[in-house]
Amino acid sequence: MTPTSSSPSVDSAARPDTDGRWTPRLVLLLIALAWPTQLLAAGGILGANATAGVAQAFHTTQVVWFGLTLTLTSTLLTPFVIKLGDLYGKRRVMLAMTALGALGETLAALAGSFWLVLAGRAIAGFYGPFGALSFAAVRDVFPARLVKSASGIMGSSVGLVALVSPFLAGWLVDGWGYRGALWFLAAATAVAFTLVALLVPETPRHSFETGFDWLGGLVLGGGLTAVVYAVGQGQSWGWADARTLGWLVAGTVALAVFLLIERSSAHPILDLKVLRRRPVALALTAGGLAQTVAFTMPGLAILLALYPHIPGVSAGLGWSAHHNAVVSVSWNLVMFGTGLLASRLLRRFDARRIWCAGLVVMAVGYTLVGFRHGNELQLALTSCIANIGAGVVVAGAPALVVGVVTRDEQGLGSGMLNMLISLFGAIVTAGAYAVLAADSTVVKGTAFYLDTGYSWIFWLGALVTVVALALSLFIPPLRDPEAEDARPAGATA
Repeated sequence: MTPTSSSPSVDSAARPDTDGRWTPRLVLLLIALAWPTQLLAAGGILGANATAGVAQAFHTTQVVWFGLTLTLTSTLLTPFVIKLGDLYGKRRVMLAMTALGALGETLAALAGSFWLVLAGRAIAGFYGPFGALSFAAVRDVFPARLVKSASGIMGSSVGLVALVSPFLAGWLVDGWGYRGALWFLAAATAVAFTLVALLVPETPRHSFETGFDWLGGLVLGGGLTAVVYAVGQGQSWGWADARTLGWLVAGTVALAVFLLIERSSAHPILDLKVLRRRPVALALTAGGLAQTVAFTMPGLAILLALYPHIPGVSAGLGWSAHHNAVVSVSWNLVMFGTGLLASRLLRRFDARRIWCAGLVVMAVGYTLVGFRHGNELQLALTSCIANIGAGVVVAGAPALVVGVVTRDEQGLGSGMLNMLISLFGAIVTAGAYAVLAADSTVVKGTAFYLDTGYSWIFWLGALVTVVALALSLFIPPLRDPEAEDARPAGATA
């Protein structure tokens, strides 16, 4: 018997009448889901480029909150978004999220004080968990034969975003300052709202429940938020600082309390029986770790590129942001192209083998980056190897989740993967900065990093990838969504 969710589908998904081939309507539908999903990645790049302008405009030493506010709001809301999507349909929740996202970025762009900017970013954070719904929606609205490839294309499109966003960020920030970046995000989020409203059909509800576990959601979201906050601040506060330890303990206690609450809740916000299944736990953990590496390492490589080259003091390459954007075209194109190829192969071959092959290549690639990153040619060649694997990872992770959960559990699976990427991302980033700090030189209060530190952050990425590979070897054969979705709702195999 195949375990099923405790919340079977209430209504049947409206599937397009096709034989499993791509049609113009399906292409538009994919764009409508991919645009708002990958806008999150673009927003991260634009926000990073706008941070210095915000600090200077408002003369604040607390500019870290410009990005952190959005991240914490998104983390807190993710459990609620997962459940609301199952209760009321994902399209309705997506529309609310994109509307609030556009409103928040508009408020931040218009703000005349730093705290009002933060209020706008907090509201914009409602849009943050969009990926928890969009990948799950693919299974609801695409023909079963195209679920894996559509998910893969949507995931791999992050390479295209990484290709264009640095140039866009430079143009906006150089021409209009930080407000230019925020106005663009507001307009792009409004476009996302329009695309979802016009092109995405309502998805089926996947829950009979009328109650809602608000307490469980707040405790889970609050616990995750506390841990992410502590890890994010640990480097500046110090890992032994009472504030860091206090937030870590508070977050850990909240997560433990959440487990107790869910066991006795009549309407649990997360179905823990699903998460306790070995295939689900393995796929989510391996997928979260591997995607964390794929998303985090390129951002850390920007430090290497932009920090100055001062012999004996700083081992950065000393590039301009524009030069870095030009050089990074190579590996971002490789990531996008590999992801598209992998999305096609996922329909024909065992997704586990493709996934594991991608992990091997990514681990080898980042090992090589650690050894060879001293100039444009070295960094481009080694990063292209790493991003061959990363392209497979971003395309394969959604297919991995599809293969271990039922259709009714897809929202839970995608949402948990989203939460783990946020959590692992904070931990890996903090670990990378700790590694850099261990091999640094401080000049007039500014830390400059030496080459050994840069090497070790890439080797850290390779090590995390190897851990994901080791877990992936124990994932059992995956479900076929075409066969799974062909059965009546609630049927077991």
